[in-house]
Amino acid sequence: TELNLDWFYMAFYPLFDRWGGGALWGLTVGSSVVVCALPWLPPLRRPRVVEVLVEKCNGCSRCFADCPYGAVTMGPRTDNLPFEKEAVVDPDLCTRCGICVGACPVSTPFRHSAPLVTAIDLPDFPLTRVKEFALEAKDRLDAGADGAGARVFVFGCHYGVDVGSLEGPATAALELPCIGMLPPSFLDFALSRAGADGVLLTGCRECSCDNRLGIRWTQERMDGVRDPYLRQRVPRQRIRTHWAARTDQAAVVDAVEAFRGYLETLSDDEDQPPPSEHRAAS
Repeated sequence: TELNLDWFYMAFYPLFDRWGGGALWGLTVGSSVVVCALPWLPPLRRPRVVEVLVEKCNGCSRCFADCPYGAVTMGPRTDNLPFEKEAVVDPDLCTRCGICVGACPVSTPFRHSAPLVTAIDLPDFPLTRVKEFALEAKDRLDAGADGAGARVFVFGCHYGVDVGSLEGPATAALELPCIGMLPPSFLDFALSRAGADGVLLTGCRECSCDNRLGIRWTQERMDGVRDPYLRQRVPRQRIRTHWAARTDQAAVVDAVEAFRGYLETLSDDEDQPPPSEHRAAS
């Protein structure tokens, strides 16, 4: 029988000659068995869905408005607090991005008399971890940043560049599930309490946010057009964004160093934003 070559399978023909029919039939049957068994294999471990602490929730509905997946709804109160609604999370729709955490007005690190407890939080990546990072970074940079240049805090996204590799004598970096998880008050805290000279935010490339709206909501919060917004007292010239894909590692490294160089030229009373298309606010 004469068989015409199918160019789509051309790369496999050397295997046909080398392995023989028996091995190829075994590979075909084995692959088919694995594919058929996939629905019955144990699922991969996923982080736990966000949790609502009802006694801290005032029913403001910001988490409901900001969730890109419709995983948060507002239901009737289940306690005796004088609020009409409370946040309710659908575990089947929640992707654990944490954008709702960044939207919560209770998410502020400035408390002294009580621990940081927010109305909605990720159990496997609580917001307290972000505050602890800032305070630990302050201690580390205080001890070893002399002569290393301006201190920069970098907050990144799990789906963006490897921010951990940016750590250095004058750089502290933290990877978040999504950059939209970071409440604007933490930018204020980093600059006013944690000793940062500047904060750089990075994440997915623009128009390619893995969690749909993380970049957009972050930018709008900093620009003061979306609650919770960044307070006016925060010096915008000390905040910069650089949205980048995983493959843009070198560009982010350059952005951090360029930002550090800019910060070293600032005086304490200077209040002009940097001449950059990535500036936080105009």
